Order: sequence, then structure tokens, then C-alpha cells
Amino acid sequence: MQHLHAAQLAELRQLLETERQRLWERQDADEAEAVTADVEPGDVQDRASEEARRLTALRRRKIDEDRLREVDAALQRMDDGTYGVCEETDEEIPFARLRAEPTTRFTVEAQQMLEEERARESLAGATTSETDAY
Repeated sequence: MQHLHAAQLAELRQLLETERQRLWERQDADEAEAVTADVEPGDVQDRASEEARRLTALRRRKIDEDRLREVDAALQRMDDGTYGVCEETDEEIPFARLRAEPTTRFTVEAQQMLEEERARESLAGATTSETDAY
């Protein structure tokens, strides 16, 4: 974290806290949407539309919960003094990258390497399961 100035850290913390607040507010709205019950049953299309809205709210809530965990983890890393250091390579993550994605845990290079590994593993897994079928 030594490569980040106090003003940069303050800016990044503000970005994270603002996002955390936005996520909390959206979760509250989605929760209200997910538990809202129709007073009148309506027709089949109305019920289907209502169910689709509820499912969308529940899916978005799950995504937001995951994102909220990432934001909280980044704030915790700030408090621990490990924020801005790549978890894969221990290299400093540039401020521009942190500004673009304040929750990132990896440098661009490390992120690309991890994604390539996952792609190879996915390909290897698909190939193995395809041959197992025969």
C-alpha cells in the first residue's frame, strides 16, 4: 500500500463506501420486490410477470451479495494494510487499475494468467467428460 498516496487511498475508500451504500439500498428494494405478494391473483400472464420480477430481484440480490462481499473484503484489506498488492504476485497494483476496479485483488497480468488457467482447466474438463461418455 506504500505506493498509494493518502489522497488516492481516500478516493478509493470513498468509491468503495459509495458502492457499498448503493448495494445496500438496492438489496433493500430487491428484498421488498421479492417478498411482495399480489393481493389479487389476476390472470396467468399477470402471475407469470410477477413471478419473473421476483426471480429477477432474487438473482440480482445474489449478485449484489457477492459484490458486497468483494467491497467489504477490499475495505478490510485497506484496514489491514494489504490493499493494492496483488494476491498472486505480491506486486503493487497500479492506482489506475484500482480506480477502475477498486475491489481487484490482482494485477492485469496476474488476472490474465488466472483466466487462462481457468480456461485451460475448463477445456481439459470438457474434453475428459466428453471422452467418458464413450
